[in-house]
Amino acid sequence: MTGMTTRAGKFLGQRAIALLLAVAVMFSLSSCDIVQSIQKRFDNHSEDISGPELARLVSSAIKSSDNVADSYSSIPEKQLDGMSYTVFMQYCEILRTMSERHGKIAAFKFLSKEETAKVFAQADEKAGSNAVSLKSYSGLTLVELIYEVDFDKNNPCRFALSYKDGAYMLANDYATKSVEAYDYIAHYFKMISDGNTAGLESIIKPMLNDDIYISSVITSKAAYLIDYYKLRVRSSVREFKLKSFLPTYISYEIPETLDASGENIIARSVNLYRRPDGAFYIEDAFVSQGDEVQFCLKGTPVLRCGMTYTKTDIQNLFGEPVIQMVDTSRRKRHADILLAYNGVMLHFEGTPTADGTWNSAKLVSISIYNYDAETPSSTFDGRLFVGMNISELLLVYPMIDETDYVYTFETADGTYKLEFEFDENKNVSKIRLGEVSSKTS
Repeated sequence: MTGMTTRAGKFLGQRAIALLLAVAVMFSLSSCDIVQSIQKRFDNHSEDISGPELARLVSSAIKSSDNVADSYSSIPEKQLDGMSYTVFMQYCEILRTMSERHGKIAAFKFLSKEETAKVFAQADEKAGSNAVSLKSYSGLTLVELIYEVDFDKNNPCRFALSYKDGAYMLANDYATKSVEAYDYIAHYFKMISDGNTAGLESIIKPMLNDDIYISSVITSKAAYLIDYYKLRVRSSVREFKLKSFLPTYISYEIPETLDASGENIIARSVNLYRRPDGAFYIEDAFVSQGDEVQFCLKGTPVLRCGMTYTKTDIQNLFGEPVIQMVDTSRRKRHADILLAYNGVMLHFEGTPTADGTWNSAKLVSISIYNYDAETPSSTFDGRLFVGMNISELLLVYPMIDETDYVYTFETADGTYKLEFEFDENKNVSKIRLGEVSSKTS
C-alpha cells in the first residue's frame, strides 16, 4: 500500500512539474506576443498622420471619455509634442464640459491663420492688460467643433494644434497651461463651495501683494466670499458655465445670482488671468453693497441722507456754520445749500426763502474731512472715520477695494454711495456719503 502511494505521489509530482513548465513556456510566448504587438503598434506609427486625422482623434476624445485612451495611443509619438496622457485626458475632459452644452458633435473645421489670429486678438482685448498676451501662440491653428444642432453658438468650442517639422502636432504648452489655469479657478470654486476659509486664503493671498492686505484682511475677504456665495449665488458649481478656456484667460458665467436688492436674479462673470509674471489673478468683482450708513456724532446716529431737516435741526447739532452758501444757479425754484463746519460739509436741496436763506431742505450729501481729535467725533456708523488706515477699512468692507473704494446701499428714499479718499500714508483723508438717485424727488 505504501509503495503504491509513493508511486502515485511521484506521478502527481511529475505531472505538476510538467504543467508548471508548460505554463511558463506559454507565459513566455504570451509576453513575447504582447511586446511584439506593442512594438508593431509603434512601428505602424512611424509615419505622421494628417492634420485632419489628428483633429479627428482629438474630437473623438472630446466626444466621449471612452475614446481618450485609443485616441492618445493612435497618435505617433512625434506628434504628441511631449504631451503626457494625463494632460491629454484632462484637456479633453475640460473641453467635453464645454462641448456638451453645445450639443452632439458632428464635425470640425480648421480655422485659417487669419481667423486664429483674430480669435486670439479678441481674447487679448477682453483680458486687457491683466493677462499675458496670446501672441506667443500665434503659430498655432485652432480647430472648431461643429454640432448637429448648436445650442450655444455665441461661445464656440475650440482646441489648438501646432504645425512644425512638416506635420501637425498636439499643442503641448498651450494645453498644459490651459489645464493649469483651469485647475486653479476650479480649486477656488471648490474652496468656496466647501466653506474652506483657510484653503481659500491660500488661493487669494498670492493675488494680494500690497502691504495693505494684512493677515486679518485676507481672512475677512475669504470669509466674505464664502458667505456671499452661500447667501447670494443660487447656481451650484456644476451649473457654472465655462465660456473661455485659454492658457491666459478663463471665464465662467454664473447663471443665477441675487442682485444687491435681493429681489432679482442676474448672471455674473468670474474671470481668471495669467499675469505677465506667470501668476494667476481671479477677478470676482461685485458691487460692494449692503446696509444703510448714517452720520454719527460721538457714536450716535443723527443724520440720514434723503431725509428733510430744518435749519434749527442742523443748528442744534453743529451750531452756526463756518460757511453758508445758498446757490440757485442750477435750478430757479430750488437751491443747493452748502453748510461748512469744522471737518464736516453738508449739502442740502430745498426751496430758498425770499431773503436768500432757507428754512428746511433735503440732505443729499455729507462729507467728513480734516480730522481733528479735539472736535466732536464725526463718523459714519460710529466705525468709519477720517484718519483710519486703509487696512482697517478693509476689515469693515472686505471687498471695497474691488469697487474703487465705493460702497453703495439702497433705502426707501433712493440709492446712495459712500466714497473714500486717502493720503500718501494710505489713511482715509475724506469720506463722502451722497445720493446717487432719488425715489422721492
